[in-house]
Amino acid sequence: MYAVFKTGGKQYRVQKEDIVLVEKLNANDGDQLVLSDVLMVGDGKKVTLGTPLVNDAAVMAQVIRQTRGPKITIIYKRRRKNSRRKQGHKQDLTLLKIIDIAETGGSKLSPKKAAAKTTEKKTKVESKPKTESKSKAVEEKVKKDVKTKPTASKNAETNTKLASKKTETKAKTKKTTTKK
Repeated sequence: MYAVFKTGGKQYRVQKEDIVLVEKLNANDGDQLVLSDVLMVGDGKKVTLGTPLVNDAAVMAQVIRQTRGPKITIIYKRRRKNSRRKQGHKQDLTLLKIIDIAETGGSKLSPKKAAAKTTEKKTKVESKPKTESKSKAVEEKVKKDVKTKPTASKNAETNTKLASKKTETKAKTKKTTTKK
């Protein structure tokens, strides 16, 4: 059995288990849709034509995914005017898998919504900071170094004092001059 249905201003001939790429439909991945704009239904030699639609016929489809088509480049050029424009476009599309074709009873078909995907938010688990134990270990090492090398620490203290005095004297000697 096959059917011809209309969606997005185009007509598609489909059979059961076909996969069709159509204009974007407002549905999520995994949702089922009932397409009721059926123009023709055929089964071997028996063909039912609509005027314009077949009464109570429908095509049931499942959304596989929402996708985009290939990039199309549009170039506008006006000769002898030094005018050129380049523009690109990607069409939004929906990939459908045909589940069932109903010649009659299409109004009774009920689509199923896909199970909503749960988005888990990542939460930070607070734990005791390990920096305390590291800082204690660092302090112990510093104490050991101070005990073993007292001259090195005194030299470091004097160096920092001298450096601070130099910066103070530089600040005092610099005078700002402004022109009036």
